[in-house]
Amino acid sequence: MARTVVLYSHRGGTGKSTMLANMAVLLAAEGRRVAVVDTDIQSPTLDVLFGLGPGECSLTDYLLGRCEIEDAAHRVGPEGVHLVPARTSPASLAEIMATGYDVGLLPEAFDRLVAGHDLDVLLLDTHAGLNNETVTAMASADLLVIVVRTDRIDLAGAGEIARLAGQLACRRALVVSMAPEGVDTSAVRARAEDAYGAATAGILPYVGRLAALGGERIFARAHPDDPLVAEFRKIISVLVPPVHKIPAG
Repeated sequence: MARTVVLYSHRGGTGKSTMLANMAVLLAAEGRRVAVVDTDIQSPTLDVLFGLGPGECSLTDYLLGRCEIEDAAHRVGPEGVHLVPARTSPASLAEIMATGYDVGLLPEAFDRLVAGHDLDVLLLDTHAGLNNETVTAMASADLLVIVVRTDRIDLAGAGEIARLAGQLACRRALVVSMAPEGVDTSAVRARAEDAYGAATAGILPYVGRLAALGGERIFARAHPDDPLVAEFRKIISVLVPPVHKIPAG
């Protein structure tokens, strides 16, 4: 059975989309069937991270009735990840904001992708804060991963999200991102868990080599032996443990 994993952050700049892209690549490299949907129509990221060119069919095109969701799922990279970009045309943002769309099309799209690609994992990226797409993605989650930084601003928004997430049926987990060198990780973990009411799956350090890539490449591809990639793998093992399938017959 496929797991739908939603990554969320209270504000931008947490490294959430970068983490998701690396998770997708590493999961697919393990042999799992993975698709990624960028639901952040306002400020998409994953088309750039995965090197998808402009003009390709996107989630926005599907929501506007211009294509089927299956046509918007593009195979990207050697690992076999399927990516549905939020949009690949700047004009489509103004169009969808002016016309709106049937919000029921989003969960339908997620279900169709899972069935059509026989997925093991569906990863959903979201807009920071709360909007229709983010809340709909959360409602579709088996696991909601909240990505936070160690500063007071991220923790200040915890109450609102904890209350919303508490109404959902999904499991919750935290990932603390961009932890500075020398930080007291035990104190950070305790403070974040107290604020969000969820267990911490891992603490990712700030890594200059990641920032230096500037979104040009996915870190796990550019630096597969870096200790940060090992940390990504540890988090994956906690969040998405392997599913042992029973052979047919």
